[in-house]
Amino acid sequence: MSATPARATSAERKPPPWKGAARIAVALALLGLVLWFVPWRDHLAWTARFGTEPLTGRIVEKEGGLEFRVTAGERAGDVVELVRGADGEWARALQTRRDAVAEPIELTSADRIELAQQPTAGLKTAIGRLAHSPDALLEALLLYVVAAMISFQRWQVLLRAVHVDARFWRVQKLGFFGLFFSNIIPGMTGGDVVKAIMVARDHKEQRPAAVLSVIVDRAIGLFGLALVASGVLLFQLDRFASMALGLNLILLAIVAGALVVLSRRLRKALRLDRLLSALPFAEMLKKLDRAALLYREARWQLAYAVAVSLVVHGMILTSIGVLGRALGIEIRFLDYYALAPLALIAQSLPLTPGGVGVGEGAFVTFFRAAGVASAAAFALSVSYRMIQLLVSVVGGVLLLTKHEPPVSAKEMAGGENGG
Repeated sequence: MSATPARATSAERKPPPWKGAARIAVALALLGLVLWFVPWRDHLAWTARFGTEPLTGRIVEKEGGLEFRVTAGERAGDVVELVRGADGEWARALQTRRDAVAEPIELTSADRIELAQQPTAGLKTAIGRLAHSPDALLEALLLYVVAAMISFQRWQVLLRAVHVDARFWRVQKLGFFGLFFSNIIPGMTGGDVVKAIMVARDHKEQRPAAVLSVIVDRAIGLFGLALVASGVLLFQLDRFASMALGLNLILLAIVAGALVVLSRRLRKALRLDRLLSALPFAEMLKKLDRAALLYREARWQLAYAVAVSLVVHGMILTSIGVLGRALGIEIRFLDYYALAPLALIAQSLPLTPGGVGVGEGAFVTFFRAAGVASAAAFALSVSYRMIQLLVSVVGGVLLLTKHEPPVSAKEMAGGENGG
């Protein structure tokens, strides 16, 4: 008689099989939508010279400037050469028609303003630039690897703050496992769920505290990311005022949530215990809440974790800036520390697997505010994902060589439902 209800409960907790497929479909749809607005080929818009319709062609980099070779339309075969002056701006121009007639062009101040961000590289050219910059790829990769390992050590400190004695190298392995599964599991929080399951296996007697550490680690990571961007945006309010306001609201929400959980008076005033009892999975939430209270006495560990987050995200944002320079994105390096965090926060929201589609759209949207072309911003997002993917392979290799027991579908179902 008792077996039937148990099976029913298990079935209820297991998410419907169509949910994973639906999330993947949404991610691909969003990605396709972003790609629809991203030009594949290069463009040159010069109203005074060629009218309102941009020229379509191919950028050829040259020492001291470039050539724009028109490949479509009535001007196909024409070549526009642009030469930089000592100040880095366009100083001279030369148009060579397909009949080999060359015509020097005197650039006016209006021309220089219009051509400041011209020509615009398409996706093919942007990715090609990155392929010819192996040093930048290696630098970005090393920065990300070191940042990831430091963030895993931050998690170890949070584990020990709740008396979970996790060893350094074991935490590093679990961290790389999480990165690996974040890229292959079609779930909302695949990597975090796997980390939580594996650390709970290691410390069965302290399972709620171990699982909670993953949640706290993610929250502190997001807080540190928002804090970096907020600090940088303070010096650029004239350019990104609306972004600064939205980010400060996110920071306020994070701080308010932490205060509610950790403050005895606020918990009592808001009747938090009664609220938790009324929510689904009440028993598990109460266990996690009791474990969270352990962090009330871990002020120094929490402060350390926040400080380390600033270092970690500084390295990650520097790696993104290195990729941006290799892609030919000509913005102030400080802009990467203001705009990339906003895109990464959007990408981390559990809307699609790995934030696919959401992250690309966020990069295009936020970097447009700094005058970055959509193709270059999209290429920046894709190149950063490539770095993440390459580093996550370490987790796959460790899984194969260390014979780690696989995470079962039942464990994943329980994890994604707050088990």
